[in-house]
Amino acid sequence: MIKEAYKVMELRLSETYGKLLLGQLFTHVWFGEWDQYEDTIDQIPNELVASLPFHKYYDRDETSLWHYNYFSVPGVYFVPPYISSYQNKTEEDQNKTKQDLLCLIGAFDKVGFYYPLEKNEFPDHIGSLTAFIVAATKEEITALKNEDFELLKQLEETQTELYDLYLDSGINKLWNRHKRKFADPFFKTFLPFYMESMKVMVC
Repeated sequence: MIKEAYKVMELRLSETYGKLLLGQLFTHVWFGEWDQYEDTIDQIPNELVASLPFHKYYDRDETSLWHYNYFSVPGVYFVPPYISSYQNKTEEDQNKTKQDLLCLIGAFDKVGFYYPLEKNEFPDHIGSLTAFIVAATKEEITALKNEDFELLKQLEETQTELYDLYLDSGINKLWNRHKRKFADPFFKTFLPFYMESMKVMVC
């Protein structure tokens, strides 16, 4: 019985480490951190890298240029990477969304950790939300090792809340409104994979 429980715990830890690496990879894409992206890819077994449909299209110069065109430069290809951009358009509604996100970040702080926003991005940036899930996943690993199942439950609930209230709706609206703008194969493939993977990872 103890041996079986140990195997279950080891499997859970292995799955959580996999979730962590994938979440880190996603965060690096959203922030255009290509050194870190390549470092993370190097940590993933080759057979799993082959299952990432977007990576075969990765070309550092091209991908970096498209990232800049999509997410930084207002123009024909611009795609706002902020959840508040996909809420109602009044300033009051957008401010409410940002305040709600700050409250949600407070909930992360209450369960014992804080992810520092070093990118000068508001918390409603999709990269920031993904980074918070990465931070929670790191804490999940610690909770599993310490067999702190109460903390583990809190972390899972907080991630699900973040996803259900903000990320799911925002990323789907981004894709539905702007998918015709994605002209390069990397991001055209990355976005649907990200959407599907986050649903599986968090829910």
